[in-house]
Amino acid sequence: MADVIVGRFALIDLIAKGGSGSVWRAWDSKTKELCAAKVLRQRDSADLMRFVREKGVSFDHPHLLTPYGWGAEDEHVVIAMPLVSGGTLEAVVKKRGKLAEPAVVVILDQLLSGLAHVHSQGWIHRDVKPANIMFEPRGRAWPVSRLADFGIAVHETDVRFTHVGMVNGTPGYMAPELFAMAEPAPSHDLYAAGVVALVALNGPLKLRDGAFRPDELTQHLRGVTPKLSAVIRKLVAAQPEDRYQDAESVRRDLPRVPQGYPLTLADGTPLEFHDTLDPLPPNAPGAARPERPAPHPSASSMEAIRAGQVQQGFSPPSASPQTGQRLVPGGQLPGAAGHGPGYGPGSPPGAPGQRGPGGPGGPGGSHVAGTTQTAASTTTTGARRGPDRSTMIAVTIGALAAVVLGVIAAVVLVMMFGPGSSAGPASPVDPAFAHVEPGQECVSEDLGVIGITEDGTYLSCRADGEGGLAFG
Repeated sequence: MADVIVGRFALIDLIAKGGSGSVWRAWDSKTKELCAAKVLRQRDSADLMRFVREKGVSFDHPHLLTPYGWGAEDEHVVIAMPLVSGGTLEAVVKKRGKLAEPAVVVILDQLLSGLAHVHSQGWIHRDVKPANIMFEPRGRAWPVSRLADFGIAVHETDVRFTHVGMVNGTPGYMAPELFAMAEPAPSHDLYAAGVVALVALNGPLKLRDGAFRPDELTQHLRGVTPKLSAVIRKLVAAQPEDRYQDAESVRRDLPRVPQGYPLTLADGTPLEFHDTLDPLPPNAPGAARPERPAPHPSASSMEAIRAGQVQQGFSPPSASPQTGQRLVPGGQLPGAAGHGPGYGPGSPPGAPGQRGPGGPGGPGGSHVAGTTQTAASTTTTGARRGPDRSTMIAVTIGALAAVVLGVIAAVVLVMMFGPGSSAGPASPVDPAFAHVEPGQECVSEDLGVIGITEDGTYLSCRADGEGGLAFG
């Protein structure tokens, strides 16, 4: 059974661990739902506890992930939050690469919507970054992002005592004036939102403290449409007075993405978010059905927390094969039959190392498992004759003929295509932009083109319902 803390939260398994505490998937016996339980040392929880007591519960917003309950036990405080398991923006850009511009606009608009609500209540988040933007696991449906981690949020009416040389935030996402001990302001969250957009458009960046150099910003915005480029430049302006002062003003200036527009990564791959957490152990509270066996916990979760050595209450089976076994395509061990590869947490269909439905090893496809043989494992029941002389001559002649034909083919290819030709796959390119009008006809070659109207609305080439293609 899972350990129950503060008489309410049954800790199931560890999601993340940081310097001040840990986050667990837990069962809330009061709400009868799974939640994320943040376990902190009391000395590290003062700022977050004040936020929870004063404003956490009232922050009911679709793009915010804020605490809804708390409790204290011994030296620790537990903060309960809704469980959001689709991963973070940071994980997306690290594992899958940069996003296409319309997807960036949708996520940025949702972030700004949440910040507008936070700022309207007089609060400043102070730690806006891709790692704190989480997604609901909705597959290919339009993403729903939520700004999380209000651990260093501060109210604008607070009396702030800043230690000399101490600043709060994440380097690279902090407005330049914060390093001169400027008082927290909503524009600082907006500056960070602009940096988030740059990371989403470019992939992971080597960020540094201080303002962006003009040439640096131009490089990061290369290929971005003028309307979005102007918004981002104003968000990350070096001088505070040159920036946006409220989130709603930014939202009004953003290009418009019609509902249902196909959102993708920069290479055209559909943008999708799947559950990144392990399946619940069958004996865990809230488990609907057994999904895979899990060993009994070797140590008490609470004992591990008290000892400062947090361990999982339910340890999933090791993903590594036993010594001497070799993984084969599809994720099976040699000799394992009758089991296709599963789409494990964090590896949705189409992820590297996994096979999709209909592919080798997937449902409806063929699966060929490699085998490993050694001399000791091979049994012969009779003497094997080696190839006779005529067979050897035939094989030799065949090999020579293949070499000659290969040389001739290579010469022909060079003559036709030139020495610079390559048969390798083409590198993915960023989607092209075109200025279009709604309903303007397009052709199949335009399916990867992002259309944009004069007012900054994104359009895509799609079926028009009459057997043709048009931008809409």
